[in-house]
Amino acid sequence: MKVVTYLRVSSEQQAERELSIPAQREALQRYAKEHGWNIVGEFVDEAKSAKTADRPNFQRMIAAAQLPDKQFEAILVHKFDRFSRNRADHVVYKALLKKQGIIVLSATEPTEPDTPHGVLLEGMLEVISEFYNVNLKHETLKGMRENAAQGFHCGGRVPFGYRRVQRGSKVTYELGPDEEVRLVRQMFRMAAEGMGGKRIARELNLQGVPEGHRWRPSTILAILGNQVYLGHRVWNKKSAVNGTVNPADEWIVTKNAHPAIIDEKLWSAAQASLMSRKQNK
Repeated sequence: MKVVTYLRVSSEQQAERELSIPAQREALQRYAKEHGWNIVGEFVDEAKSAKTADRPNFQRMIAAAQLPDKQFEAILVHKFDRFSRNRADHVVYKALLKKQGIIVLSATEPTEPDTPHGVLLEGMLEVISEFYNVNLKHETLKGMRENAAQGFHCGGRVPFGYRRVQRGSKVTYELGPDEEVRLVRQMFRMAAEGMGGKRIARELNLQGVPEGHRWRPSTILAILGNQVYLGHRVWNKKSAVNGTVNPADEWIVTKNAHPAIIDEKLWSAAQASLMSRKQNK
């Protein structure tokens, strides 16, 4: 039987030796040789998650399977979760392949796809894989929530005026260069004096600070609305799904998580001025 192999590793699995691309390749070649199969092609996706079918070489493989003169009868994977961890995608793509006379086989989870028991077992393996993926996401979010509650960094860009600093296995913020710290304070003072985002951006661009940087009003307003400059760590402000702002009661706010750049008095004055400008428009 002529087969192609599909190998995948996600970014978080790159360091796992048993899941590395070379390890998968060796296992698949050995399994094919034991069964007398001829490997006629290989498709590899590195640093790609199986939660989605939007993987370049996965899609090339599916396209090749639909060609009139396709060169293979089966797709061989290390485990079924290399093919997909999304139950719906698994069902859809396997059904599509089946119409082309192509089956999906696993070297470590052997089933008999054409028998009732084989269909049941493979379906169970797919469900377990999806459960693992959903549970992993839940546990990751729980860990990030706890990390944020303790005032540590959970990823993303470090705000202007700060730098990352390692505290054991955790990451937090320390004050950045003096010029950046002074600029942040200047922005808040200008806002407290009644200036809006456009005026502040224009003034800073005229000053040419920092050198080579061009300020935009939206960037200024983002800085002025960020409690990080009070020394607070705010996490879960935006939805990880669509980027919309979550309700305030879902935010995790940890006070005194890192050095503050401004005090409550300056923060309140700036917010009151910005709100007044907004209401008077």
